[in-house]
Amino acid sequence: MAARADSSPLIVPHDVTLELYRKMLTVALVEERLKVFCKQGKCTFQASTRGHEKVQIGMTMLLRARHDWFFTYYRSKAIAIGLGMPLKDIFLGMLSRDGDPSSNGRNMPEQFSARELNLVAQTAVTGSQYLPAVGMARALKREGIDQLVHVSSGEGATSEGEFFEALNWASREKLPVIFTVQNNGYAISTPQSVQTGSSIHQIARGFGLRSFHFDGTWFEGMYETLPSVIEEVRRGAGPILIEAEVIRIDPHSSSDDQRKYRPAIELEQLRERDPIWQTEQYLLRHGLFSRDEMDAAREEIRAEVDEAALAADATPQPSGNDLMAHIVSAPDPEESEERAPRPISDAPVAMIDAINHGLREALAEDPRVVMFGEDIADPKGGVFGVTRGLASAFPDRVENSALAEASIIGIASGMAMNGLKPVVEIQFADYIWPAMMQLRNEVATLRWRSQGAWSNPMVVRVAVGGYIKGGPWHSACIEATFSHIPGWKIAFPSSADDAKGLLKTAIRGQDPVLFLEHKGLYRKVQAKALEPDAAYSIPFGKGRIRREGKDLTVVTWGSTVYLALEVARQLELEGRSIEVIDLRTLAPFDEEMVYQSVRKTNRVVVAHEDSLTGGFGGEIVARIAENVLDSLDAPVVRVAAKDTFVPSAPNLELMALPSIEDLRGAVERVLRY
Repeated sequence: MAARADSSPLIVPHDVTLELYRKMLTVALVEERLKVFCKQGKCTFQASTRGHEKVQIGMTMLLRARHDWFFTYYRSKAIAIGLGMPLKDIFLGMLSRDGDPSSNGRNMPEQFSARELNLVAQTAVTGSQYLPAVGMARALKREGIDQLVHVSSGEGATSEGEFFEALNWASREKLPVIFTVQNNGYAISTPQSVQTGSSIHQIARGFGLRSFHFDGTWFEGMYETLPSVIEEVRRGAGPILIEAEVIRIDPHSSSDDQRKYRPAIELEQLRERDPIWQTEQYLLRHGLFSRDEMDAAREEIRAEVDEAALAADATPQPSGNDLMAHIVSAPDPEESEERAPRPISDAPVAMIDAINHGLREALAEDPRVVMFGEDIADPKGGVFGVTRGLASAFPDRVENSALAEASIIGIASGMAMNGLKPVVEIQFADYIWPAMMQLRNEVATLRWRSQGAWSNPMVVRVAVGGYIKGGPWHSACIEATFSHIPGWKIAFPSSADDAKGLLKTAIRGQDPVLFLEHKGLYRKVQAKALEPDAAYSIPFGKGRIRREGKDLTVVTWGSTVYLALEVARQLELEGRSIEVIDLRTLAPFDEEMVYQSVRKTNRVVVAHEDSLTGGFGGEIVARIAENVLDSLDAPVVRVAAKDTFVPSAPNLELMALPSIEDLRGAVERVLRY
C-alpha cells in the first residue's frame, strides 16, 4: 500500500501519528543499542522488531493497555514498549541481569512479562502461545468482562497444528480473541511459499473467522478499519484474524546472516517500506516535523535509551540463590500432615465412585472449578463413566471438548492463568502425546519462567494402565516420562480412599497436577475402601505403608500394589514378613518413608507396571543407593513390564506385564542373597 497523497482526507490524527512515531523510534534505537550488546557478548539472543514495529505499536494503541491481554512471541519487543514497559526493564531482560522483572534471567531474552500490563510470560516455542491465549479468552467470556485477548506470531508459526486448533476453538465458541499474524515472508530462511499454498487470512475464513489483510508498514488501513471491529469483538461478535504484511529489515536473530539466503537487491528494496522512514516522509510532507526536529527527537530518545541501557548493564548477573524457587508453589505447612479420614459410607466404595464423588464435591465447594474433556458430559459421563451425572448437576461447568489433546491442555492453562481451576480429562494416556508441547514447554514452566509472577494450577486426569485387554493403544503408563519434567506434581493412587483424598489435594492446590487413574482399579474389589469425608485430603509426598514387615520392603504404586500385597500374603504363610509401601505420589515421592523401611528390612524390591528401562523405579533405586547403601544386605531388584508395547492378545498382555509370579520370584531371590 502506497502512502496517501497530501490531498487525501486525513485518516490518522496528527497527534496519533506523532505518538506512533516516537514509540517506533524508541523501538528502533533500543534495537540499535542491543546490537552493540550482542557484539560485546553481553546479549545472547536478539530478534529485532525492525520492520514489525508499526503493527505492534499500532495494536497497543488500538487496544486498551493494562486492560486487554497480550500473548506475544519472540519478536515482540515493540509490544512491550508500546504497553509501557520501562526501558531499563527491557534491557534487564535482554541482558539477563539481576532484577529483570520478566524472569530474573530464567527465560530467554525477548520473552517479556508483566502482570500489571497483562503481558503474559511467554516461551520461545513457535506457536504454543495460541491455545493458552484462547483459554484466557474463554475465562474472560465466562466472567462477562469486556477485556479481550491479543495473540500474535509470525507467519511461520501458522504452520503449527496448534494454531489451527486455536482458530477452531475460538471460532466455535465466539471468544474475544484477536489473532495478529505478522507476515514478513520468512520463517528464518524458509519463504512463505514453502509454508502454505494459500494465504493466512483466507485460511482463517475457513474456520469461520472474520479476517483482515493489511500492509503492516502503514497505519492508515488499520486505524480506519479496526477500532469498530475491535469493539464488536469486545461485545461478543467473536474472534478476528489480522494478517499484516510486514518486512524483516534485520536478520532473523543475532545468530543469523540473511545475506546467505536473501538477494542483495531484495534487502536494498526494504528501505522503501521501512515503517519509520515512511512515517518520517509523511511527517515532512504534512509539515508536522522538520528534519532538524526529527534529529532532535532522535537524540532525545537516544539519550533515554542509552541511560536505561547503561543502568541495566551496570546491574550484576543473577546470584542464583533462588535457582530452585518457583518450580512449584511454596509448601503450605498446614497441609503437610495427613489427617485421619472420617468415613461417610457404611460400605466400601469403588475407586470410580470415590473419584466421581470427589469431583462433585469440588464443583460444589469452589465455583472456580471447571471441567472439560472428550465425552465427559452426560449422558455418557466419560468412556469409563467416571464423570457421569456431573454435567447434569453443573451444566455450565462440565462440558465435552473437541477431540484435540493439545487444545484441552492449552485451553486449561490459559483459563487457570485467569484464576479458574480447570480439571480436564485425557481419555487414554496413550493419546496424551499431541499435547506434549503444552504439557512440557508451556504449562510446566510458567511459574518458573516468570519467577512466580504467573501460575496455572490445573488438574489433568488421565486413564492409564493395562490388564484390561486394551492392547498397545489403551494400556500405557506414563509416570516416568512426566516425572522428568519439573513443575508437574504426579499422583497415582491405588485405592478409593487415597484417590479421593489426593484428588481433593490436587484441585485445592496451586500447581499443575497429573492425576493418573488406573483403569483396572476403577472397579477392582481390592481397591474399594470406605469413602472419606469431603474435607479429607492427602499431602503430596506422603506414602502409605500398606503392610508392615521386617524381612524385605516392596516399594510400589498403582496396580502393582496388589501384586505386592498378594506376594506378601503368600510368603507370610512361609514365615516371611514383607513390608509394602504404596508411594501414592511420585512427584514428589516419600523418600524418607522408603529410607526408614530400608534401614529396617535391609532388602528392597521396586515394582511398577511401566516398562523396566527408564521406569521410575530406576530413580528410586538410585536414591536408595545414594542415601542408604550401607543399610542394604542384598542388591536392589526391579520388577516391571518388559521393554515392549502391550499386546492385544490376552495371553501376550499377561506375558508382557508384571505378574505375581514375577514379583514373588524377585522377592525370593533377594531374600536368598
